[in-house]
Amino acid sequence: MINSFKKVIKDNKIELFYITFLIISLLVISIPRLFTQYSIGIGNWDTYLYLENARSFASMGWGDVASISPVVPYILSLFFRIINSTPQEAIFNLSVLMYIVGTVSLYLIFRFKFNHMISYVGSIIYATFTLLYSWVAIGGNDITGVSLTLLTIYLILLAHEKNNKYYYIAMPIAAFAFLSRYTAGVMIFAIIFYLLINKISKNEFKTFIKGSVLGVLCVSPFLYHFYRILSTPFPFLGQFSGTVNNTKVLDAGYLPDTMYYIKHIPNYITSYIPHTGATFENVVNPMGNIPSVISYVFIILCIIGIFLIFYNSYKYVIKSNRRLLTGNNQINIIIALILTIICLISINSVSYIITTILTLSVLYIIKHILEDYDIWYLNYDLLMLSLLLVYIIFQSILSTKNDRYFITVLPFIAYFITNALYYIYNFIDFKIEIKNIKISTIISIVIVLFLLGNSLCYNNNIPEENHFNNIQQACKWFDDNCEFDNTTVIYSDNWPAVSWYLNVYCRRGVPDVTMENTTWTFTKNILKSNDEHEPASFYIDTNNENKMDYVGLSKIKSINDVQIYQNTYEKEYNIRSRGLLEYKDYYNMLFKEHMNESDYYD
Repeated sequence: MINSFKKVIKDNKIELFYITFLIISLLVISIPRLFTQYSIGIGNWDTYLYLENARSFASMGWGDVASISPVVPYILSLFFRIINSTPQEAIFNLSVLMYIVGTVSLYLIFRFKFNHMISYVGSIIYATFTLLYSWVAIGGNDITGVSLTLLTIYLILLAHEKNNKYYYIAMPIAAFAFLSRYTAGVMIFAIIFYLLINKISKNEFKTFIKGSVLGVLCVSPFLYHFYRILSTPFPFLGQFSGTVNNTKVLDAGYLPDTMYYIKHIPNYITSYIPHTGATFENVVNPMGNIPSVISYVFIILCIIGIFLIFYNSYKYVIKSNRRLLTGNNQINIIIALILTIICLISINSVSYIITTILTLSVLYIIKHILEDYDIWYLNYDLLMLSLLLVYIIFQSILSTKNDRYFITVLPFIAYFITNALYYIYNFIDFKIEIKNIKISTIISIVIVLFLLGNSLCYNNNIPEENHFNNIQQACKWFDDNCEFDNTTVIYSDNWPAVSWYLNVYCRRGVPDVTMENTTWTFTKNILKSNDEHEPASFYIDTNNENKMDYVGLSKIKSINDVQIYQNTYEKEYNIRSRGLLEYKDYYNMLFKEHMNESDYYD
């Protein structure tokens, strides 16, 4: 066995060297990014949700939104159990680890077509995209989702090209990718498309199905968890409502503009944080940053990379003796053009599923037309193109938009940039010869050094002004100065953060500032006391720009933009108001001008 292991190392010595060098390069930029995040602390709302659910999985605290993707919280919970503690830095570390896994997986995907050097450069290009690098160590699930997606794609390619048994690994990882980030499931369209254009054998199809069943079995404990808590094993289906039916979704990120991501691609690829007025929000959402010239160069290369797929196919057709414009092919071309026009016209009015199927149908027709020309890497290129288009279509039609959602598209943008470099390198090396060294090698070294240096400069300019630190300080004061336990009713407009810092269940309390008399309406709801509702003892306001005076609540502490309120009745009488008849009389008197007769307590 040891000899076999040595043989594997010897046979893959160059590959292992490049992978090792890639990992070292990633550590050079990810470790400083990690330490920066250590200094800043939690900088994103969703991070609290994953940490809270992780603490719940570890039986060390309260969970929050039971329907959110469970893989990241579950991995964290294992770590929490091992060390018997719940440090928030764990999620930063996990994010860096998955960032490295994803980039190495992309390198291995590139190796199916490109040489070691170009694959390495392409991987560095991806790893240094501003949007991706910004989210390294923040603690979301997007990097985990895209990294497992890339690992799945690599194993799918390996299963088809080398050994079908890799489906037994690929499909379970695909299932975990889906439960890491639900939108990762969209890759199934591209996977099925790839299998169809390769016309896989019956035995390979059976192995694929068995692998898929194994994937479902691997994630069945999570599905059972959903069913036990939420009475449905598929709570994530609701998250696709805005794309399946093209309906509006009530969400803070509701943004129906289908061109939103396209317009901000320059910001996502390479951009700089403004020198004035910038906060950590510029890191979380780079759409407000300043795009660099390099960003536009990469966009041009990406377009060239896509164009070269079809230009390369055209050259094969020209060199062939086969006639392209046969009667059947003319019909296929007309059908493809009609489907393309339908896609463009209907993208705002139909389900993403329909648009995706139509788009993949066009690619399938292209493959069918070119099938007899034996074009190298055509199926591979079409897989990459299908992944790019599927994710762009899905994210663009999705009614809720956030910059980080576009991370799923970045690997395939990087692929077409790399594809352009592949042809450019071949042309340069053919035209220009220098003894013992290729010009492309020199260019690669310059690109890599520039991109790594640029990322380090970006990290050094990350603003440390972080609103969530104010919440942490407020919760620290609350913990030191207020009496509370697991039965204390606390509301907050950032309930995940308060739950995390206080390790008690905090309830959602968000005043509707667009309503007239919002202070009366809000406090009337959270202070009422009956068999179905316990009155709030505290309210922690973190997000409202104008800190209001709430009827029935007394301000007890202000820490920067965070305001802590206490139930006035409990504050004055130093007693819990729950179930007291005197409190009910007090409540009726307090809100008598703003209640209907049915609102009064008996």
